Amino acid sequence: MCDAAPDLPALLKRWRARRSLSDVPDADPADGDGPVTQTVMAGQLGISEHHYRRLETGRRPMSSDVIAEISRVLTLHPDEQLALYRWAGRPAPPLLSPIAPDVPDDLRDHIDRLPFPALLESGDFSIVAHNARAARACPWTARPGANVMVDLLLPGPGRDQCAQWEEHWAPPLLAQLRQGALSNSALRAIVDRVCEDPQVRELWHRTADLRRHSYGTVRPMHLDGWRPRRAWVRIMGFQPMHEPSLRVITGEPATSTRASAG
Repeated sequence: MCDAAPDLPALLKRWRARRSLSDVPDADPADGDGPVTQTVMAGQLGISEHHYRRLETGRRPMSSDVIAEISRVLTLHPDEQLALYRWAGRPAPPLLSPIAPDVPDDLRDHIDRLPFPALLESGDFSIVAHNARAARACPWTARPGANVMVDLLLPGPGRDQCAQWEEHWAPPLLAQLRQGALSNSALRAIVDRVCEDPQVRELWHRTADLRRHSYGTVRPMHLDGWRPRRAWVRIMGFQPMHEPSLRVITGEPATSTRASAG
């Protein structure tokens, strides 16, 4: 644990105090409407109160996943999240940038009109906009701070929707991330974060695919209304000529389960 910011434990306590219990997702109504306690934080993180106290006081190192969960529960500002990552000695993901990409109204309108799930993705794979169909089919895309690489590679709701994840999803995603990280040092933070998961780390070191993108491939997904069957979806990517810093990503119903070369 880095001790370069000795005030962080005290700040964490204050961040809890300014957060109302009634605003915490899945909070127990029996807990009332006071400030968030260490007991509530432990319950939200699925750990013991003793364990959480050690995390908050710096006596136990925080993982990137724990920092992300604390940030979610306490709705920390990006600058506060960045301080927490630095205090814990963890790589801060680029998605924490407080400067939101400029999303033109015409692109928002475009994805809203599409008859299938669609989102806008920035250069670091952060989701900066999504349509209602994406929010219904893949609720994780509507989460503040959602990032395609982080949410589909690390365990969680996004990865859970990826049928045959190790075969159809992880390899092309890692290949695309590997390509991007060669020329973009900011993406190394995402590589470091996803490789904290043992399964991802093993795949990262075992595979060597290097490709510019993984769009155009057909992949199986678990979607409501299809279970227990899998839905086959073609993941497409388009770069608007007037806004090349963004990508339009769509999940279109596939007419064939045969994956394309990508």
